[in-house]
Amino acid sequence: MKAVKRKFRISVALLLAAVIFAAAMPAAAAQGDQGVEPLRFNDEGKFTILQFADCQDDILPRRAMLRMMSEAIDTYQPDLVVFTGDNIGGGNNPGYLLTAQAIKAVTAPVAAKGVPFAVVFGNHDHESNVAEEVQLAVYQSIPGCLAYDADPALYGCANYNLPVLASDGSKTSFNLWFFDSNEYDNATGGYDWVRDDQVAWYVDTGNALAAENGGKVPSLAFQHICPPETYQLLESVPAGTPDSKNRFGGNWALALNNEVAQGTILEWPCPSDTVSAQFGAFVSQGDVLGVAVGHDHVNDFVGKYHGVDIIQTPGITYQSYGNDSVRGFRVITLDENNPWTYETQTPTFFDLFGTGPDAQFINTFEGGEFAAFLPGVSDMIVVLIRFYQSMLSMF
Repeated sequence: MKAVKRKFRISVALLLAAVIFAAAMPAAAAQGDQGVEPLRFNDEGKFTILQFADCQDDILPRRAMLRMMSEAIDTYQPDLVVFTGDNIGGGNNPGYLLTAQAIKAVTAPVAAKGVPFAVVFGNHDHESNVAEEVQLAVYQSIPGCLAYDADPALYGCANYNLPVLASDGSKTSFNLWFFDSNEYDNATGGYDWVRDDQVAWYVDTGNALAAENGGKVPSLAFQHICPPETYQLLESVPAGTPDSKNRFGGNWALALNNEVAQGTILEWPCPSDTVSAQFGAFVSQGDVLGVAVGHDHVNDFVGKYHGVDIIQTPGITYQSYGNDSVRGFRVITLDENNPWTYETQTPTFFDLFGTGPDAQFINTFEGGEFAAFLPGVSDMIVVLIRFYQSMLSMF
């Protein structure tokens, strides 16, 4: 009997591997940029970005996350979606076949809606033992992907920029920067940082954009790991204060300094111990309005330091850790007529779906692993709950 069960398990494993392999093959063979039109402001002079941070899922993503992505796109009609790293749980998806399928599964709601998207890598993406260049090729095989590697000689992978044209297409009215914030510092075991050659590329490319467009082009930057300057947004407290932390020349409480930052902070920011030249270059160049990051799943705030915003977006993940009070995504709205400002908000799951029984069911049941194996059953239960709600509202 044990031998029969063992053979059955092996057969199932082989069948699953075959299915994954077949699904992953197009990603290995495809080349393309998918013929996506250049980004531009719409006729009303607006450009909307959705930032999905820390999906951190695998070949069977949590259905609550996928549903939230799809609903977010329908609600906010973005011109671009940005995945800011830890897009897959790399350690859960070792090897090419699982990594490729996980990438395709996590980005499926965006591809299905036909929305252009950009991507940067996070530390967990690096843990799949699949080179970032190979992962980038998988992303590029998905319709709508705009990510590329501007200079393969640079440290990391997929450092690039995307211009946003004026509504009439006459010039670049805005620019979007994308940085690989890299992985881990082998010397300390802490997190890595944006290296000097990446910063030099940013400066040179920004200067070229300015020369081509008659002056500095306003921009936003996207990456995974927050810059060390994030600590300058925290409340300064005397050394020795209980539960405080001493880093980057100050002693800090786990609280925002409300004079410079607003939002929610539920965990210590986790930057590199090395202060990169990047943020200083943002300040001196004067073109970056803010840098939008993920990495710290339960933090949701915006703060200004030396004129540059640090934009911390909460995780959308259900597979990794999170908090229902902040789990969601970021909406950024640009205005062609006022390009040196932007508007932003972070809707949560419950902002999208309400707090009724259907939303509670989706958040709880579809937020777990089991629902991924029973998509039809899950959808049917949601329909029945909503039908019951509608019947009650009639009386």
